[in-house]
Amino acid sequence: MLLMNKELTHNNSEYNIIFNNLEKLKAEIAQVENTKDLEIAINKLDVIKDIYKKQKDISNEFLNNKEIDEDIKTELKNKIYDVGFKLSILEDEFECKGWKIFNKKVSYSFSGHKESFRKAQVSDAELLAKWWNDGNIMEHAGFPDGLGITVNEVRDKIVNRNFYNLLFIICYNKEPIGELSANIKDGVADFGIKICNAEYQNKGIGTFVMKKFFKELFKNDNVNKISISTNKKNTRAIYVYKNKLNTELVKEFEFKDANGEMQQGVEFELTKEHWKELNNRGK
Repeated sequence: MLLMNKELTHNNSEYNIIFNNLEKLKAEIAQVENTKDLEIAINKLDVIKDIYKKQKDISNEFLNNKEIDEDIKTELKNKIYDVGFKLSILEDEFECKGWKIFNKKVSYSFSGHKESFRKAQVSDAELLAKWWNDGNIMEHAGFPDGLGITVNEVRDKIVNRNFYNLLFIICYNKEPIGELSANIKDGVADFGIKICNAEYQNKGIGTFVMKKFFKELFKNDNVNKISISTNKKNTRAIYVYKNKLNTELVKEFEFKDANGEMQQGVEFELTKEHWKELNNRGK
């Protein structure tokens, strides 16, 4: 019995250490204001999560001992639950902080490159309406005659964007030439891109910008996968998705465009794990 009490005391002590470390990390995350510091804090959280998992495995062996009194087991189970609950709350805080930082940053530029992207502003509404009403630009999205959307409706869409509903303007030499979007749900970012100025198509700009945008998306814990869909006729985009971004074709499907015509679509996906592997291999 003495040995069991010692084991229980040791287990409780380990969980108290984990709990205290989570409290310290919570105080740190409240002060984080940039992605670099956020990445450091996330690494600390990953270490704590790993320690918790290992300690939980040890505790489960202790709890499986039929000779241990049920009251002792209940005490330890409560401790495991309390620390696990604290951990889940902190993970939510990290997620919220990550998206606040991502959305707080207005623009992204890259040393030595003319390409950049910035958060869409209300002042972009007129240009976006022009693009979205152009059938040549919107055809592959299923709208051969454009969206038929007003400038005011576009303004409303921009104003109502949130942490999980992203819209960015692609620029070249600071001139707007296209758009990036991502709708986040259940860990999946439904991604879209258009190089709307034909003068800048087929120059590798979209590929460069997508790689940079994906890097930013995958910095956040609540994005585990990026999904991209397009019309099967959009052979240029399909080539880029397969050969430049190394995405995986996961589905072919049929859909009706805005005029009721049947179209063939394809869906690609890129997981965070595969993205990390590609980066490690220098692709």
